[in-house]
Amino acid sequence: MIYFAKIKTTQGSYLVEFPDLKGCMTEGDTLEEAQKYAKEALNGWMATRYDMELKIPKAKKYHGRNYYPIEVDLQIVFAIRLRQARLKQGLSQSQVAKRLGITQQAYAKFESPDSTNPSLKTIKKLAEALELGSSYQLVA
Repeated sequence: MIYFAKIKTTQGSYLVEFPDLKGCMTEGDTLEEAQKYAKEALNGWMATRYDMELKIPKAKKYHGRNYYPIEVDLQIVFAIRLRQARLKQGLSQSQVAKRLGITQQAYAKFESPDSTNPSLKTIKKLAEALELGSSYQLVA
């Protein structure tokens, strides 16, 4: 997942806004610092919206010299995609956990941006439990 940050200079600092993500903003003293903080702000915004179960807007492409692509951390992307896949099928965490032969609490960790860190083998099992055609859908 890549979102574009609009970075502009204002009175000696660099103001960062994400046009697609209402309220996601930060600033830095240099362009490099602003880009670093933009990634932190983006990840924080995504994790917060995820926890609140709010819809996450699709990223749009922006062009121009003031727009910079910022990538969401893979750990957060995975948690979001996993939850989206589960909800799309109308399944509860308990139902998926049962398919995997694990507890609901163990499964919930896979959907948590702060604690998910599944192995490739586990990602494949999750994709099979959710009847996805490919595990790629969970990480793309």
